[in-house]
Amino acid sequence: MSKFVTGVLVIFIVLFSTGCAKKDELTSESTVETVDSASVESTDETEADSVLEIDAPIDVQLWAQYEIDNLIRMLSVDGFYINENGSDSLTKVEIQDHKITNLYLVRKLGFSNDTTIDLYRIEFKLLPRNLTVQNLFTLDSDGWIASDDNFTYGDANGYEQKNGALYLLIHDDKGQLTSMGIRRAEMLTDKWCEDLLAYYNYPPGVNFALSNEEIQAIYDYWQFDLAWSFKMPCNNGYGDVWYVGLGDAHEWGIGVPYENVGSKSMPADGIAGILFTSVQDFYFDGLVVTSLDGFYGDDPNGPGFSVNQYITTTQADCETARGVHVGDTVETLKMLYPEVINNDEQTVDFNPELITPEYDNSWVYAPENSNRSILFLVKDGVIVQIDIADGLDGQYTSPRGTLKYK
Repeated sequence: MSKFVTGVLVIFIVLFSTGCAKKDELTSESTVETVDSASVESTDETEADSVLEIDAPIDVQLWAQYEIDNLIRMLSVDGFYINENGSDSLTKVEIQDHKITNLYLVRKLGFSNDTTIDLYRIEFKLLPRNLTVQNLFTLDSDGWIASDDNFTYGDANGYEQKNGALYLLIHDDKGQLTSMGIRRAEMLTDKWCEDLLAYYNYPPGVNFALSNEEIQAIYDYWQFDLAWSFKMPCNNGYGDVWYVGLGDAHEWGIGVPYENVGSKSMPADGIAGILFTSVQDFYFDGLVVTSLDGFYGDDPNGPGFSVNQYITTTQADCETARGVHVGDTVETLKMLYPEVINNDEQTVDFNPELITPEYDNSWVYAPENSNRSILFLVKDGVIVQIDIADGLDGQYTSPRGTLKYK
């Protein structure tokens, strides 16, 4: 939690709008639209306290309450730091009541796949009980903490901002609404909206600005490495064995020596979306390879750069660099990978829509200072699936939910 000092000892509560969307949920591609004629320039941001305007679907109201509950929890349960008389102290403020005074839609920002980010103007008040620190908040005449006059939220670019109107960000995916948190804007302009979309990597590649040296570092990072690959029989006349692993998919296609490979493609998002345009899953009987494609740093006159990021297999003829394959026992696994860690708390319920078979235990090989890991899923002491993965910003410790190919 950041700490701030002002002449009147105002505490800035830092609340960035990471929201609760999944890591790989959001990408963007469209335009900024205004709802009717309601832009910030024409919106009255100084409504009287007695005026209430709640004009939002019930799901949006519930998400607004969710964000306010998180703030109250931080104030009253977790506590926050202030700096008074040169000493740090953890302060908690009990909130005895709260209310939403304004909640209405002002803009819809086009997003990918016919989804939108909807901006709802939000105002709320919190009623504290027995404030022990004077001038901690700016209170109205009735002793309420008004949201517009207190708390620091992120702006469109995620930077801390105390002044301006608050907006609840709702991701609308064909009627499925999810909160992306609250942001603050001194003035809601087209530029502010463009910056917000760029924060979520809109349009694709908008945040790609790497030097030649940085691009080369990406090439170096994704060099093919046998330690992070499967060895399997080759049936296409290119030798007796074939390797499919993490890194540069430099071999034929994705490096899978099979014909009639099925595939699915989707826009890249999250961290992957900063560097690549698309994510492709390639399927063949018991083998799925996820590749990142459409590198923004590609030389238009040279070959495209694609990398394998996640590989999963239930085939007994695919073995790791140390010789472990589906059908081996846990005893064999621990002998060949003495570093493996039992990870049974990450075991999830069987889902017939996913490729992952039913399992009752899992083990993970995850060396330090690496984004890479190997997951071994076990049923009755026998390995039933092996995943080799690069988490991009951390290690996978449980299997990714890959849908079956249809």
